[in-house]
Amino acid sequence: MNFIFLPEKFQKQHNFCDFLLSQIETFLIDDNYIGLKVSVVNINGNELPNENEHSFDFLNRIGQRTLHDDIIENHIIYGIIIDICYFLKTALNSSKEKRLTVAYALIRKPFVYDLIILLRIFLTSDFIDDFNKQEKYNSTSISNEDLLELLELSEKALITKSIKGVDIYNFVFNQELKDSLINLSNKALHPSTTRNKDNLTGLQNLNFIFSTDEDIEEQWKYLYSRLTVLLIYLNEIIEFGVFSRLDINSKIYNDRLEKRADFFSKNGY
Repeated sequence: MNFIFLPEKFQKQHNFCDFLLSQIETFLIDDNYIGLKVSVVNINGNELPNENEHSFDFLNRIGQRTLHDDIIENHIIYGIIIDICYFLKTALNSSKEKRLTVAYALIRKPFVYDLIILLRIFLTSDFIDDFNKQEKYNSTSISNEDLLELLELSEKALITKSIKGVDIYNFVFNQELKDSLINLSNKALHPSTTRNKDNLTGLQNLNFIFSTDEDIEEQWKYLYSRLTVLLIYLNEIIEFGVFSRLDINSKIYNDRLEKRADFFSKNGY
């Protein structure tokens, strides 16, 4: 792999992140997960769509509301995974190119926003109903209390028991912590930040724009220390949700875990 400007001390962690992201990408390209993007509807000859009738309207008309909702949720999950892979792949490439402002800006969406949607789909029962019926429904708007509860609930889906919901909250969402992802990505996106006392831009400065080599070193250190944990968490959450929804042989799941464990072992993690 060509690491371009990435120092050797971070290359091992970069490979770790790249591998974990490749495991997420398999949900998009492996036919074992075709159910996320292709659905088969069995109907009898007396129940046919009317001319120009949308498939979803047809399913509702014949009383197949559960199937209707499952198809919509599967396509949302598939689309969110695509979004996550696009942003994180480009973020990792930007990191190698020493474009840390870009990298920090790009990792914001997958974890600050996309993750919330996945957790709501996998762990709550009202997401799809609100998504279908509320015209102004905000899929990522959630109180800190409800978000913490959701993240703590997600611990039951994890096989890595050392990862705690409160840690994910602090790593990503906690605006009271100077080094949370939401605060640091704000600094990457905005030349000046003034609302949070812990992240004031300061005199004669513009966020990230005047980063010295020492600053960039610290940005790399933070990026890889947090991103490795977040990608393990994201992998396990998606695995839990997808394998719970789709009829997939358990061997496929075990193979994923074995491949991950083998990679960790061979690379000294």
